[in-house]
Amino acid sequence: MPNHQPLTAQFVKSCSTPGRYGDGRGSKGLRLVVSPSKVASRGVTKSWVAEVRGAGGRRVARGLGSYPAVSLSEARKLAAEHYVSVKSGAINLRARSGPSAPTLERALDAVIPLRKMKPETIRDWRSSLERHVGDLMGVHVSLITSAHIIHVLMPIWQSKPALGRKLLQRLAVLMDWAKANSLRDDNPCDAVRAALPRNDHQAAHHRALAWPEVPAALRLARSYRRPMAARLFEFVVATAVRIGEAQAVTWPEIDFDVDVWTVPAERMKAGREHRVPLSGFALGVLANARRLAELEDVESHYVFPTASGKPLHRNVPIKMFVELGIDTTTHGLRSTFSDWAIEAGYDSMTVHRATAHEDRNAVRAAYQRTDRLEERRAMMQAWGEFLAS
Repeated sequence: MPNHQPLTAQFVKSCSTPGRYGDGRGSKGLRLVVSPSKVASRGVTKSWVAEVRGAGGRRVARGLGSYPAVSLSEARKLAAEHYVSVKSGAINLRARSGPSAPTLERALDAVIPLRKMKPETIRDWRSSLERHVGDLMGVHVSLITSAHIIHVLMPIWQSKPALGRKLLQRLAVLMDWAKANSLRDDNPCDAVRAALPRNDHQAAHHRALAWPEVPAALRLARSYRRPMAARLFEFVVATAVRIGEAQAVTWPEIDFDVDVWTVPAERMKAGREHRVPLSGFALGVLANARRLAELEDVESHYVFPTASGKPLHRNVPIKMFVELGIDTTTHGLRSTFSDWAIEAGYDSMTVHRATAHEDRNAVRAAYQRTDRLEERRAMMQAWGEFLAS
């Protein structure tokens, strides 16, 4: 349907072609969004969204609910309210913010290098903030209140809970930067969560084996039809690293003189080089992987190669888990290791270093510059001995 023609109740009801359909001129940015349903038998789903240009030309989008729960006439009323809210808010905030004031957008520019974000992370932050925070990005950080942040989050807090939590966390980081630079005395995000409506959506946790079950799972994997996949699984378990770090490991990254594998920064989530002490169990896995490649006449600098010499795909262990009935994920195995280590009496900071978790507390991180390699070496050796039991 052309954008200049208004929607009709009949069209909204009968439309089954995925797309975005405008409500014509003067619609206050109302759109009908038709999307393929994740449940094949249901065909398509329909929802309403209103997009309004605010200060600086930024688009401020708001979800208005799904059809038929929200009718066309109700969606038009909600879109009109959103239009008035954005336009009046933009005028008021523009008047209070000078052109040279440190804005939320400038705060983002300052925070990016401090957190050493990767290019894809930078794009994700900018995209989410520009799309959902809109005009607030051009406001002086000292003028932003809890009410402003609630206004931003309310449209998505229950319909898109994961996105809502992400936006709140990112705004809190920017407000912390402003507070640390004496641009304000508080963080307005602190009081926001209590003021938002109850959100029953729970964060999804990665499935993880209980640590006593891991040796049996390793024994089961040794019978798998793709032996190299089993070796990769064993290595992920033995080193407690992420699958993306282990899947592409190369022989030059491993120093057998000191039994340390150095994961390059570009493969690490935090963007920093990570040293992994290799236990006797892990070294045995590497030796078995080398012998297997030789038996299959595969020449590759990758430790866990395919027949063509390329690294195994990161989803190969997942397929193995499904076929063998092992109820875990590769990421969940890191939680399994952490549970074992804490119950075995190792301190939490050493465990965090082993799993290469980034410490978000800047003050604490400044005092924890060592990677505790030798402490971790003893811990990983004990873990390896348990795995071999």
